[in-house]
Amino acid sequence: MQEKKIAVLGAGISGLSVAYYLKRKGFTVNVYEKSGRAGGLIDTEKKNDYLLDKGIISGIETTSLIPELVDELGLRDSFLYAGEKANLKQAYIGGRIYDLSMNPNNLLKFPLFTYKTKLRFFFEPFLPRTSRGEEVSVAEFVKKRLGKEFLDYVIEPFSAEVYAGDPKKLNIKAAYPKLFKLEQDYGSIIKGFKKAPFEQKKRDELEGSGRLFSFKQGMSQLTESLASNLNLRINYLHDILKISHKGEQFELLVNKKGDTRVELFDFVISTLPAGVLSDAIVDIDNSLAETLDKVEYAPLTQVYVAYLKQDLEISTKGYTVLIPAIENREVLNITHVSGLFEGRCPGDRHLFSVMMGGNRNGDLTAFDQKEINKKAIATLSEIFKAKDKPVFVTAKSWKKGVPQYGGEYFQLKDKIEKFEKENSGIFISGNFSGGVSIGDSILNAYKTSERVARFIQQN
Repeated sequence: MQEKKIAVLGAGISGLSVAYYLKRKGFTVNVYEKSGRAGGLIDTEKKNDYLLDKGIISGIETTSLIPELVDELGLRDSFLYAGEKANLKQAYIGGRIYDLSMNPNNLLKFPLFTYKTKLRFFFEPFLPRTSRGEEVSVAEFVKKRLGKEFLDYVIEPFSAEVYAGDPKKLNIKAAYPKLFKLEQDYGSIIKGFKKAPFEQKKRDELEGSGRLFSFKQGMSQLTESLASNLNLRINYLHDILKISHKGEQFELLVNKKGDTRVELFDFVISTLPAGVLSDAIVDIDNSLAETLDKVEYAPLTQVYVAYLKQDLEISTKGYTVLIPAIENREVLNITHVSGLFEGRCPGDRHLFSVMMGGNRNGDLTAFDQKEINKKAIATLSEIFKAKDKPVFVTAKSWKKGVPQYGGEYFQLKDKIEKFEKENSGIFISGNFSGGVSIGDSILNAYKTSERVARFIQQN
C-alpha cells in the first residue's frame, strides 16, 4: 500500500507534538511553519547573562505525557521542577501583599473579605446548580456563588494570569471546566473542593503531578528537541494560503518568500491560529471561517526587569504576585523568575517578568515602549521597595497573545466537529479550542494523533 502523505500546519508546541506522536506511530509527516523557527509562543533568548523565556516562562505538569516526552527526547538531565512553594500566589491590593488561595479552609482567613462575603461561603452549598453553563460567564458564575469580592480579589487576577482575560467575557464551562464540574457534580464549589480529593475514583492514566517545570536552557529546549527529532521535515517560511479539495486529496496553496506553489496531501492537521485557519478554509466552509474570525486573542506585553539583590528591601514569598483589575494598573502580574529556576540571571540579582496589557488594558503594543517600561519598573519598585534603578530591562509584545474562551467557544467546537465530518481527512487542533496551557496543548496533540492514526487505519 502506498504511504499516505500527511501535512501538519504550524510548528508551535501543538504542531510539533502532533507531528512527533504521528512519527512515533510510524507515519511520515511534513510540517509547515510560516516563521523561520519552531516553537510559536515558546521562545527563549540568551541576552547578556540572562536567560529569558519570552511569553511562556514555565509549564505545569498537568499530564503524564510531559515527563514521558522529556525522557523520550533525552531531556531528563535538563528538566527542572520549581520548588514546593512555586504555585503559591500573592495579590498586591491597596499597597500591600496578601497570600491567595483557592483552598476553602483558607478563604475565611483572607483579611479583605468582609463579613458579608464570608457569610456567603456558608450559604454557597445551598445555592442551586448552574444551568446552561455554555451561556454563563466566569464573572456571573463566581458572583452568584461566592460574591463580588471573591471575584475581584481572587478569580479576576487568576483569569488575568492564565488568559490575560476579562472574566465578564470568559465562559465558565469553557475557561474553567474543572471548577464548573465541581459545582455540577457536588452541587457546590465549596463541597467539591472538600470532597473531591477523597473520592475513590479511577485515576486517569494521563493525569500529571501538577508541578511547575522548565528546562536548564529555557522552555525552548523542549520545542527545539521536538523539532530536531523531526529532522528535515519542517518547512520553514512556508505560509499556508488555502486548503482545498483535489479529488480524494487536499491541495495546499503554499507561499514561500513570494514563490507560490501547490502541494497535495492525503491528510491535513491544522494547528494554525484561528484567524489564519479562517483564511485558509473560507472557500470550503464559510460558516466555520466566520466563527474562527470571531475568536479573540488578548494582547500581551512582557517586560523583563533585573535588580541587584541588595537594592530590594522586600523579598518575594510567593513567586508570582497578581495585581487585580480594581487596582487600575497596566500590570497583570509579576513573576520572580530567578526564584523559580536556576541559571536565569547572575547570582547577585533578582530577575522578574512583568506581564502587562491583556483584555483589561487593551493593546499596549501601540504605546511608546519606554513609557511601558517605566510603568513596569514603577510597579516593581513600589511593591518590592527598590532603593535604586534596575540593572537590566528588555521587553516584547504580542498583538495576539492568548485565545479567549468566550461565548462562541461551544459553537466553534460544534462547527469544527461538523467540518471534520464533512471534510474527511482534515483535523483541527490548537490552543484556541483544546486548552491554552503547555500541558493542554501536548495532551490535545496526543489525542489528535490518536484520532488521525485510527482514521488512517480504518480507511
